Amino acid sequence: MSSYKTKNKRYSRKLKKQQNKENRTTHLRISDDSNRSTESSNSNTIAIIGGWVEAVGNIVAAIGDTPFKNMPETIKTDLRLVGNVLQAVGSALSADNEPIFMDIVGDILQSFGNVTVVLGILDENEQSCQRLETIGNELQLLGAGVSINTQGNLTFSQSLDNVGNMIQVIGNTLQIYANPNTEEGILVNAIGSWTQAVGTVISALAADYND
Repeated sequence: MSSYKTKNKRYSRKLKKQQNKENRTTHLRISDDSNRSTESSNSNTIAIIGGWVEAVGNIVAAIGDTPFKNMPETIKTDLRLVGNVLQAVGSALSADNEPIFMDIVGDILQSFGNVTVVLGILDENEQSCQRLETIGNELQLLGAGVSINTQGNLTFSQSLDNVGNMIQVIGNTLQIYANPNTEEGILVNAIGSWTQAVGTVISALAADYND
């Protein structure tokens, strides 16, 4: 009888140890899943913020590109400068928190494009200024094009983001081919800038929706 009780106690202790081990493993798995979920949520939030910062930057730059007769050129230049800086920051934030590699590449290209435009705005030489701005717009166009998702079975947010990127491509194309030395070219550049702004707002909405 005592032998049976001893064996039973040993078995009970062994069973408790096994249960405790399983409970610790389960707790660790839940904790790990929770941490991953939190990190994913934080990355998504930063990406959303980056998208809206970029959208606001595009709108500010578009206002600076619009040929208002009563607005001094210095204010227009400042708006374009601030707008492109915001776009560069927004794209950089998005690039650091994108889950898809090609989206990361696209955001990096767009950020470099905006930085190049900023350098052009700050350049006092008119010819090199125009050249830098053209290169900057080309990089932004390439970045938006690379970010277009060509895979099948896209979600609503991915499809919406594609629409936004396509509109940005159109806007950048208009800006690239607009002649800044003519009234018609200045108008085309403004249309391109506002078109790009619309595209970035749509992409920001897509990131915000995130289905």
